[in-house]
Amino acid sequence: MEQRSDSLHLINPFVHKMELINPLDKVKIRSKLKSAIANPQTPVYYVVNQILYPLVQGCESKDVKIIKFCLGMMQRLITQQVVDHKGARYITDTLWMLMENGTEEVKVLQTVTLLLTTNTVVHGETLAKTLVLCFRLHFTKNSTTINTAGATVRQLVSLVFERVVVEEAETASESEKREINLEELKLATGIAPKGLKPCAADAFLLFQDLVQLVNADQPYWLLGMTEMTRTFGLELLETVLASFTSVFKNEEFFFLLKERVCALVIKLFSPNIKYRTVVQSTNQPSAPHEKPYFPISMRLLRVVSILIQKYHSLLVTECEIFLSLIVKFLDPDKPSWQRSLALEVLHKMTVQPDLLVSFCKCYDLRNHATDIFRDIINSLGAYVQSLFVTSQLMSTSTTSTQPPPVQIHSPTLIGGLPVGPGVSPQPGFLFRGVWLPLTATFPTGQCKAT
Repeated sequence: MEQRSDSLHLINPFVHKMELINPLDKVKIRSKLKSAIANPQTPVYYVVNQILYPLVQGCESKDVKIIKFCLGMMQRLITQQVVDHKGARYITDTLWMLMENGTEEVKVLQTVTLLLTTNTVVHGETLAKTLVLCFRLHFTKNSTTINTAGATVRQLVSLVFERVVVEEAETASESEKREINLEELKLATGIAPKGLKPCAADAFLLFQDLVQLVNADQPYWLLGMTEMTRTFGLELLETVLASFTSVFKNEEFFFLLKERVCALVIKLFSPNIKYRTVVQSTNQPSAPHEKPYFPISMRLLRVVSILIQKYHSLLVTECEIFLSLIVKFLDPDKPSWQRSLALEVLHKMTVQPDLLVSFCKCYDLRNHATDIFRDIINSLGAYVQSLFVTSQLMSTSTTSTQPPPVQIHSPTLIGGLPVGPGVSPQPGFLFRGVWLPLTATFPTGQCKAT
């Protein structure tokens, strides 16, 4: 009761500051506020919703001064936690209107963040609309708005799954074993499975739509999306999969992981596997290839790395496919940047002894399974040897095209290091007479946007 009275008295100064609001509306709000304070049975949210009505009208005025004032008032009401789900809907519709008009975009994003982080009253369609609003602002033309909206989307997507973790912790004692009908899950699109709690249902629909967007399909829940990039979608999937492993132990989320995410990853791997670096003669026209796109390949391999490291025990068959594909990335006919990406992923896994033991138990020691551990070792060995062969070929071609300089002594090798006049010792490798420095230098070029 005391908290309710304090909230009403905090609202009272807001009304007195409404110099930009219609005086008649201001008088009505004051009278309702006084009656609400006098009558303890009047819900505080009823009074707040009455205050929101003139604030919404102020945002429709197209006057920047009035809009800033009204948004500030809305933020104060949200901070005091006196906004219910109905008031949140009013505020979301107002912010959507401002987004479409391109007005006060950064302040709109600040209000959305406050609305979702202050409490958990926003669910369902209202939550979806606020997320779509942020996605659309991420693809505007203003760089400040793009960066702010991108950070907001990342924060709010994580927030949706953080709510699931809190919800599960609060209802851990009440949770019962539910029977999951996989056939219904396969047929259901845009509808949360029965039995999921509100926060879990929102997270399920959000994750389902993220997979849809990365797959270049229309979303079911995030209605109103006008633009999306595959790279940004993969980043969001990577964040969710890496940070909320416990959520995907639930049957409904595990279904999305196994049936949707793994299928998406295999589909996106296709251009990377088919592409080969083929040297054509000058007279023969080069055959068209679907070249892999570096930003997508990089983010895709990050997702695969997380799936293998954190979900290997749940996705044994799928991880066998992923590991075989990564090993193929080290083939000599692959682009150098693709081989480097695969090498980075394999390094993350090979430094984990428990993971390597699991590979041996699940694959190499079983009949009718791929010898994953053996293939990894062989591919890494072949990759290392190919580096020395390439270095030797480059050294030979350079020697054949350029005459040796006069009166320069050839460097000698002492303890595996080149030493001689004009040569400074540096760490490196010596294999079959071929010297490979530890630090390689690459030709400079222009960076492309990712």
